[in-house]
Amino acid sequence: MQHQIPFLQPISTQTNQLSQALQGFLHQFELPALAVTGVNNEPDLITVIIQLGIIAFGYFLIVPPIIMNWLRIRWYRRNLLEMYLQFMCVFLFFPGLLLWAPFLNFRKFPRDKSLKYPWDTPKDPSQVKNAYLKYPFAKPEDYDWLSNSQLPS
Repeated sequence: MQHQIPFLQPISTQTNQLSQALQGFLHQFELPALAVTGVNNEPDLITVIIQLGIIAFGYFLIVPPIIMNWLRIRWYRRNLLEMYLQFMCVFLFFPGLLLWAPFLNFRKFPRDKSLKYPWDTPKDPSQVKNAYLKYPFAKPEDYDWLSNSQLPS
């Protein structure tokens, strides 16, 4: 007497036909699903590297000097919304700004002609004209002379 295992028994032909019909029905939806997922249309590595290079070039080399110049020009004339936008851009482009910071110097040149660098100390500090006396109460018009390179009276 041979011991029979139930799951190895032959399947009836009716069940076999039903499973084949179900398999054929599901096979119709397999290929369109593959097309919708996009797995069959992957971008090649060279295209991805070129796109990332263009984005990195703009992120690190183009946009940060523009932001730094915008900060320099509008520092004393900006309103709250503009200040928010400036600092948001500083936050978003901070690595690029750190990259450019050692090379862009927006410090004022010395007003005393005997000084060569901004960090030099004058021989007689009382002779150096200074316009920052009005700073806490200054209006944007008080700083117009800085861009016109005229000393205030």
